[in-house]
Amino acid sequence: MRNFIAGIVTGLVAVILAVWLYPWNVAATTEPGAVETWLMSRLLERGIKRGAPQAANPVAASDEVLLQGMKFYMNGCAGCHGDGKQPSSWGTTSFFPRVPQFGTHAPSRPDWQIFWIAKHGIRNTGMGGWAQLASDEDLWRVALFVSRMDSLPPAVNAHWRGDTP
Repeated sequence: MRNFIAGIVTGLVAVILAVWLYPWNVAATTEPGAVETWLMSRLLERGIKRGAPQAANPVAASDEVLLQGMKFYMNGCAGCHGDGKQPSSWGTTSFFPRVPQFGTHAPSRPDWQIFWIAKHGIRNTGMGGWAQLASDEDLWRVALFVSRMDSLPPAVNAHWRGDTP
């Protein structure tokens, strides 16, 4: 029994020392290592799945609603997440984890998760919560728009990509 406890204590001390001595680079402008990226992405996914309750979007999809969501996105989100024409240079270099660029890589999340993320933010990522700044209806509209970025109706997609006169 004594050897078992000594083994557990030794293992814990080794893990603590490894984490403490690992040369963590905390600068957001440098590229993170593979271990850090893997660990943080797993923790982020688990936190979102645990925190975001599945809920039906009370806003029905239409071209008008999607355009309203796009307008909110362009005014409040595109600075970090990019737009339909180009990624955000700030969002791709000055944050860790790097800010998802929705103009080039549409998210593969349901609208209820996007709503929850927009409303509450994500701690330690630079993604602030909009709960005090926007109504739930506005957040549902932008969540609907963001969740459909890769399948927008032609008229909305033309506005998103800047193809309208």
